[in-house]
Amino acid sequence: MNIEEKRKFYIETLEKETAIIGYLDLVNMFHWQEVLKWQFKIEDVIKQLSEIQSIKEIKVYYGFNKKEPQKSKQLHARIRKAGAILRTKEVKFIRKTIDEALLFKRSTRTLFDNGIHIEIEEIVQRLRKIIGNHIEEPKCNFDVEMALDMMDDAEKVSGVLLFSGDSDLAEPLQRLKIKGKKIYIVGVRGMTAGELHKIKDLYIDFGKFYAGTKRYL
Repeated sequence: MNIEEKRKFYIETLEKETAIIGYLDLVNMFHWQEVLKWQFKIEDVIKQLSEIQSIKEIKVYYGFNKKEPQKSKQLHARIRKAGAILRTKEVKFIRKTIDEALLFKRSTRTLFDNGIHIEIEEIVQRLRKIIGNHIEEPKCNFDVEMALDMMDDAEKVSGVLLFSGDSDLAEPLQRLKIKGKKIYIVGVRGMTAGELHKIKDLYIDFGKFYAGTKRYL
């Protein structure tokens, strides 16, 4: 099937359901753009989903960055204006020391010989000269919120449409499947956990599903 035929198949399959709620992990989706080599418009994603009659609600999960409040407010406003329900919370920043442990896991570092350790230390020192001894890593996962929403919504739907590749959502999805709900996973190549593939009723390739505006990288 070509892209148009594949997209039609996806939509026709979803429209066979009585009621679906879409759950969009927006940070996870933004990472997809690196693989796709193009950027999507969240408004176009929401509009496309809204046109599928079986989709009753669209919930988007995205944090509020107090360091860039105006940017966060603007994106939140766009999501709401497009007709989606926004779930948000404040982004936390985790202070981390720039050292070898930041770059490689302990198990990986044991594989390196002394020469590689010296080269890594030189890289670390160069980084410290440029950005200092510490960085603040943003953290704002919505796994718990998404899982709770899916369980709370279970009696309202015949199917769940998840835009995420996170394996942490496998357990609540498995419980929904036991309850007889269809599981639709939207993702991109190489960024969808194997645990989700095992549970899914249908995998939807976002690159072939999305019909909105693209900005190529």
